[in-house]
Amino acid sequence: MPLDYNKLISQEYQRRPEPAIRSLLSLEKKPGMISFLAGKPNPDRFPFESITVKLKPSAVLSTDPSTGASTELVIDGNTLERVLQYGYTAGDPLFDEALNDLVSAVHGRTRHDDTPAGDFEITVGTGSQDLLAKTSLALFDKGDTILVESPMYPGLLPDLGSRGIHVINVATDQEGLSASSLAQILDEWNQNERTKELSFPKAVYTVPTGGNPSGTTASADRKRAILQIVRKHSILILEDDPYYYLSFEGLEEDSVMRHRSPSYFALEKEDNDPWGYGYVLRFESFSKILSAGMRLGFMAGPKPIIDAVSGYMATSSIHASSPMQVMAALLLQHWGVPGFLSHVDEVARLYQQRRDFFEVKLASVLGGDKNQQRALASWVTPVAGMFFWVKLHLPPESDAPQGNSSNVITKNAVDHNVLAVPGASFYAGQQITPYVRLSFSVIPEEEMEEGLLRLRKAIEDAWKEHGYSTIPPM
Repeated sequence: MPLDYNKLISQEYQRRPEPAIRSLLSLEKKPGMISFLAGKPNPDRFPFESITVKLKPSAVLSTDPSTGASTELVIDGNTLERVLQYGYTAGDPLFDEALNDLVSAVHGRTRHDDTPAGDFEITVGTGSQDLLAKTSLALFDKGDTILVESPMYPGLLPDLGSRGIHVINVATDQEGLSASSLAQILDEWNQNERTKELSFPKAVYTVPTGGNPSGTTASADRKRAILQIVRKHSILILEDDPYYYLSFEGLEEDSVMRHRSPSYFALEKEDNDPWGYGYVLRFESFSKILSAGMRLGFMAGPKPIIDAVSGYMATSSIHASSPMQVMAALLLQHWGVPGFLSHVDEVARLYQQRRDFFEVKLASVLGGDKNQQRALASWVTPVAGMFFWVKLHLPPESDAPQGNSSNVITKNAVDHNVLAVPGASFYAGQQITPYVRLSFSVIPEEEMEEGLLRLRKAIEDAWKEHGYSTIPPM
């Protein structure tokens, strides 16, 4: 059955009055309307005549890359006048159009196309983190429950914890969120001692591609299994997918034709009778593929929830930077969807090359069999993203039979002048774990081996501190 959004949207949001001014702004577009409405600044003294951005030669569409041609994207005239003023909360019209084309081409769903699949909305935020935070407000009241893959991206944890929202960890495997674990938790909710006193969850959160921190990627079949489970139990999927275009599989194929794992948002088109649509809130970001500093992300999903998120935005950030939105829109216009896909594949190739280089160093320094060197770590090679989720070989402790990476990373590693993120940071409840997240995205290649050597020394020091003269095998 279709979801009941009145039960999913937070009571806190439903108690909020509409923004007094922003709720009327759309009426300014009515022909002949005279408006004393908005306190907009007078643009006559804005000091900008135009905004020009010059593309790198590698980003210019050309049949002959040896020409070294450059292209300038120019915002001026009426467009500049619009973007320098307060804009629409959900997004600038030019960027909204570009996003609609992208979502339609990549995920196979065209908004407002008079089909059930097109019954969704899009809103733009100051990065996907901004949208996630506002989605949390739109969905969860104190005492509500959310399911999260474990380990998980920790950006949501401070918000959830401080607002009294119950967080239940769902196990992961080499494909990320485990369908069997999710099904068991939901099926046994009212019988399990851990959950029977809690409110039934409204949503499950996952990073399905190049998971942060785990580096795992869900197959299409795994996504289908999880989508079937959430439909059965009438909960949402929060599909946080900032690494979607940083998948390494199939990079040898043509950018436009190569197979990309379908998103949960795309898979809603399959087997949707009698479930309908609207079980997926999809979050995407341009931070990893265009620029992190542009602070542009967007979400797509059912209109009632998108409207609630936009409602929070209207009284906080008001809207994402309009000049940045139009700059991105002009770039997407210049490229078209085929050019965009070509660009993101080049970005993915860069990360694939860095992953391969880093893994060689990782195996050399923390792996075994090199001059009878003792292995001090194990890992699964990521097929997307920018992280290795590494299990360190650490001395056992009374409360941590496999060791505690937090102690090693926050003290020993810092003493050796190397930084990483201890695994406990990625679990609700700060679970003790031997894991650590290592990022290979920006560290200079010439520093990778030295950094790993310092990490090895930190691990060796931990064994000595626990009274071991030699390190036992893993």
